[in-house]
Amino acid sequence: MTGPGRNTPGDLGPVIGRHPVDHRKRWVNAGWALLVAVVSGLLGAGTLPATDEGTPGGNKAVGLVLGLCLGAVIVAVTQIVRALRCKPGEYFETHEEGLIHGSRRGTTGWSWNRVTSLHVDGDAVNGLATRLGNGYRIEIGLDDGTRLRTDGLAERAGDLGRVLLARCPHVALKPRIPWYGRAGAWPLAAAAVCAAAIPATILYILDHPDEEHRITTGAGMTMVRTEPGIGEAGYAFLSIGMLMCAITAISLVVAYVRGRAYR
Repeated sequence: MTGPGRNTPGDLGPVIGRHPVDHRKRWVNAGWALLVAVVSGLLGAGTLPATDEGTPGGNKAVGLVLGLCLGAVIVAVTQIVRALRCKPGEYFETHEEGLIHGSRRGTTGWSWNRVTSLHVDGDAVNGLATRLGNGYRIEIGLDDGTRLRTDGLAERAGDLGRVLLARCPHVALKPRIPWYGRAGAWPLAAAAVCAAAIPATILYILDHPDEEHRITTGAGMTMVRTEPGIGEAGYAFLSIGMLMCAITAISLVVAYVRGRAYR
């Protein structure tokens, strides 16, 4: 099945290479990541009671294990989302005169002169990153508005990238403008919002001081009970929030400065 205005495989000459995309690996990646998350989570939960004395070594160990658990959960969620968005049976096929993209939903083709943008990023020999789909990425734009993407899960992804670059010299050397080069002054405005959130948080903390309550017992004794204005969990949450706001504000300012080079 071909779309309107597109080419059939027979129109594009001999085959150079076929590159099926193994999306099943995403489910395997997600399974291993979930296993790591469960094991590290249980280990962290079991270690937590042993750190009641607050020893620095114990606290660092718990933080490391819980950080590993959180990272594994993020990897698992990312892999599952990408797997759900994939096309079953997807493959790329390069021909002398053009490119074929197919799946169980159908096959479409384009001649090389219909490629309007091409970006090949990363290192196809980085084993772990490539398996996760992060170490190598190919993005192809066509003149009918179609955008194709693949990564290291494509078989011989490096060969696919090299053929695309060799066959599309009219777009391969076009500079890619990053998002901060197209965002204008929006990063600066967002940085101002993040920066304003820090003093607002400090004012919120100051506005909720600890309160002392004097209680007289039946024996005529007076007891002083202190009620925290903000609990320990609240302080931790607000502190992390201020740190994230500071890092985000600095990053956005840097992005704005770098973006000016593209204007």
